[in-house]
Amino acid sequence: MNRQPPAGAKKQHGRPQAHRKSPAAVEAWRGPVERLAWGGMGVARSTDGRLLLLESPLALFPGEVVEAQVQWKARHGQGRITGWVSRDPRRVQAACPVAGDCGGCELWEAGTHGPELKRQMVADLLRRQLGEAQAWSWHPAPASALRHRIQLHWDGATLGYFKRHSHALVPVWACPAAAQPLSAAIPRLREALEGRALPARPSRWELATGTPADMVYASDERGRTWTLEPDGWCRGDQPIRHRLEGVTLDQDPGAFFQVSPAWAGEAFGGLLRQWDLRGDTLYDLYGGVGFFSALLGDRFQHRILVESGEAAVAWAQRNLAAASLPAECLVADVAAWVPEGLGAPGDVVLLDPPRAGLEGTLCDRLLTAGAGTMVLVGCDGAAFCRDLQRLLPGWQLEHLAVLDLFPLTSHVECVALLRRRP
Repeated sequence: MNRQPPAGAKKQHGRPQAHRKSPAAVEAWRGPVERLAWGGMGVARSTDGRLLLLESPLALFPGEVVEAQVQWKARHGQGRITGWVSRDPRRVQAACPVAGDCGGCELWEAGTHGPELKRQMVADLLRRQLGEAQAWSWHPAPASALRHRIQLHWDGATLGYFKRHSHALVPVWACPAAAQPLSAAIPRLREALEGRALPARPSRWELATGTPADMVYASDERGRTWTLEPDGWCRGDQPIRHRLEGVTLDQDPGAFFQVSPAWAGEAFGGLLRQWDLRGDTLYDLYGGVGFFSALLGDRFQHRILVESGEAAVAWAQRNLAAASLPAECLVADVAAWVPEGLGAPGDVVLLDPPRAGLEGTLCDRLLTAGAGTMVLVGCDGAAFCRDLQRLLPGWQLEHLAVLDLFPLTSHVECVALLRRRP
């Protein structure tokens, strides 16, 4: 049908003129930070009492007076901190020379107080989402928890990380947040790209290492892999190997795995032992290469691992067989695979979904599950709380833990132990 514009409508190139709201004006603001909120935001207030959420390139301490560029809305404001008027005496010099520009870490300058600041952020989220009475345990990262995977970008002339809120590159020659072999490999990667010993077209590169950190792998966007040898980068096809908590896990270079594997194995392993998880069948959903099935070891008679990535499932099958933990490993979309009434009272359902969390239809089916125990893992606190609330009508929250698996950032891993309501 050919629709005609309303009478009197102004036309531009044959179409009604669009009317768009002008963006809110940006204003300078100065004042104290009252507290820390989820995501590393500082909470302040305007003179008329409106809430103000402030983003900072570096760690924030409550009580600091800052300057910011702010956009005000009807009920609150949002802004970015541009400077400090007064600094907390606990603030230290950042160990990273590009800390104020790089978009990777936002808790530099917190020093040894970083874990406490992060705990305050988590407390704010859980209080608002789950209530003041909800008990939870906090597991801060040790100083040894460095990254075993980093992603760099090469534009044909510069190798570095993205600048915060931009696709402009911040050149880097080392990364103090990464394991030493990875940090030392950055100039070697730059040299090979500049000299065209590696494909020099603009691309994203991932540097990764195993556990313990030894061999360094470089993977490009096309999935090609090189290993760093004394005389330079050599094409290779061997997997990255991780030795964690008495088990060995192999994975493809460039594929997803824990950012700080040794600490993740220690933190999850200790938590699962503390909760004494065991039973008949373990449903390891979004199971990857078998991380949780391997950590739980022989505490289950049967294991069913479901993961959408074919390569990951192939490695899971090999990893668990090598650990004498036979499992049925399936390539499937978890949300489509989970049936009504999944499991029996002696079974455990463990879910480690992507950052976006669980689909609503999957939560509905999990409310009908016959399994007696569930473990929900989430790397986005807000999505995790949303999913937990969806599950609570059919499941009783027994334990809640928060693990700092991503040091120097505001990200955490949340883990809940739930029991089936009668």
